[in-house]
Amino acid sequence: MIVFQVHHFIKPDLIEEYKAATLENARKTIEEPGVIRFDVLQDEEDPSHFSLFEVYRDKEAQESHLQTEHFFAWKEVALAAFAKRGYGHKFEALYPEGEWEKG
Repeated sequence: MIVFQVHHFIKPDLIEEYKAATLENARKTIEEPGVIRFDVLQDEEDPSHFSLFEVYRDKEAQESHLQTEHFFAWKEVALAAFAKRGYGHKFEALYPEGEWEKG
């Protein structure tokens, strides 16, 4: 299982555009084979800070997602909206143990 969490920092005037594109990407991503979770989080104290929490069954599912039309559409909006370089980390899932299921 691949768990990835990324943090993005968005230009204040592009927050709503970024949010709309990110939610659209998340809705389509969660329907892809091998995608278990795709959470979109917005910081309550700093609305320009977003975090995406992504869980893929395997590396192939993550790589497949990165080749989708909706990912490329999101990426175009996101690259224009970034206020500064974000960061992300891969994690090992310790709990729940085993395979996560959608729903």
